[in-house]
Amino acid sequence: MHEQETIIDKIGRVISLAGNAIMMNLLFLVCCIPVVTIGQAFCGLVSAIRYNIRGEKWFAGFKAGFTTRFWRGTISWCLMLAVNLFFLAEIDHVFMVDPSLTAQIGACLMMALSTMLTTSLLVLNVYIPTDIGTWIRNAVNMIFKVPLELLGSAALMWLPVLLMVVKPDFFYYGALVFIAIYFTLAALGTTLLLKNALVKYLVDARAEGTLLSEEGKRSEANLEEEEEDEE
Repeated sequence: MHEQETIIDKIGRVISLAGNAIMMNLLFLVCCIPVVTIGQAFCGLVSAIRYNIRGEKWFAGFKAGFTTRFWRGTISWCLMLAVNLFFLAEIDHVFMVDPSLTAQIGACLMMALSTMLTTSLLVLNVYIPTDIGTWIRNAVNMIFKVPLELLGSAALMWLPVLLMVVKPDFFYYGALVFIAIYFTLAALGTTLLLKNALVKYLVDARAEGTLLSEEGKRSEANLEEEEEDEE
């Protein structure tokens, strides 16, 4: 009987986690509707996952991530969007005028770099809130320190858009997954991929005394707990 109750408890936890993940995903998509709020919505989603993992209310985490340093998320996202739209136009021009492989790769590389930089800015904005100079410096350093992890994180978030542009049939087949749970899983994957880098920047920020606000203290406590769990 005891084993049966344990199994039921585990199933209940899985159902609860799945339900939370779906709700987070739907809230993220709703907050993305104005387009200019996608950066803040991503911060909210990453923060919600952090809260949920720690047994706290995920909605409070989403709200904290969405509203804390709101303008940093807005500016980061809008700049990246402008840069990517520019290079999308350039890629179209390249295919029309100069269809050389070098030109195509160059335009795609610039898009990838801008997306990677934005991803690092947004994640650092959630986990390690610091002064603007330290924030930007860490985001740029992350591109050189963990390029593959950062590229993978950016690719996770942009996969639906890439499919919609390149393989629309695949996008339509996966539309239900994207709507239901995909972005929550992608944000979780981003957190896991960048966790070691975040811990390092946390240690540096703590040593330099550049952590800001209560959210910074919360990030510090959570990441320290994760370090202890790993040990």
